[in-house]
Amino acid sequence: MLRIYLGSLFLVFLWPLTAQQLPYFTQFRQHQPLLNPASVSSDFFLYEYNVSLSSSYRMQWISHPETPRTVQVNGEFISDFGGAFELVSGISVMQDRTGPFGLSGIHGRIGSIFTNDPYFGGLSVGLSVGMVNYRVNSNRIIWKDLGDPLSPDIDFAVTQPDVGVGVFYYRRMEDALDGDNIYLGLSAPQLLHGNSLVQVGEDFIPLRRVTHYYATAGWYHFFNQEAFLETSAWAKYTPGAPFNLDIYGRFQPARPLWFGAGFGINGLAHLELGFNVPGLLFEDANLKIGYGFDYNISAFDLPLGASHELHVTIMFDTYR
Repeated sequence: MLRIYLGSLFLVFLWPLTAQQLPYFTQFRQHQPLLNPASVSSDFFLYEYNVSLSSSYRMQWISHPETPRTVQVNGEFISDFGGAFELVSGISVMQDRTGPFGLSGIHGRIGSIFTNDPYFGGLSVGLSVGMVNYRVNSNRIIWKDLGDPLSPDIDFAVTQPDVGVGVFYYRRMEDALDGDNIYLGLSAPQLLHGNSLVQVGEDFIPLRRVTHYYATAGWYHFFNQEAFLETSAWAKYTPGAPFNLDIYGRFQPARPLWFGAGFGINGLAHLELGFNVPGLLFEDANLKIGYGFDYNISAFDLPLGASHELHVTIMFDTYR
């Protein structure tokens, strides 16, 4: 019976990890460091903010009390050496919880932007290295027979290394598209994979990690120095899970405000609204606040409710 219960737990544990081992984001452009260690923030190549501190909180499928909650904090710095390349670096801390299953991680990343002027474009390659902690809280598992003495107390936690790699290209266009910006990124943010056996008492529970593959792309078309229309996409592939693609459109009519919408082939509709507050602390600083909303509009909608995401960033330009 103990092996049956442990096996059942493993099946429950394996399903959310296969479907969503890494968190899902509505405002994926604001989470590029988690998706691609070589990424360069759009706030840098749009406005030259080379230092940023950000935090986000995501509540997914809020109609159910045990669905994912994700907290993320990130810092980023882009150097100004004035040579043939510049460094992009940062640190990210993340906590993701789905019912009794939790994931916490800390990652440092470093990359090189090969360019003579990083504001106008370049090719970046990056590496992230960190540690990830997986854990299970058995007190939050609802057993079929609550009084069964064979229901095991199997709280456990395991910490494993994590590595990610990526490439990122961005450019300020000329000629007919003068002033527009484009970007393209390819990454494997969870490169290490395989099966691990976690010892719990006298038994072992297998923990499977799979490699994730991401692609992001975007185009900013400017109408003037402040107004632009952005189209962007985020493609995700994980072995054992369906391919997914999200497409977004975002319009900023003036610097203080933007709004956007999008959809995913998984049936999710996206809405977002955001504000910029330039010069809040000093002239070369900006406060960005963004809100994202997801709702499942597919014919096979599960009654889990909508998702909400709040993102706050303070950024600086230290080049001047």
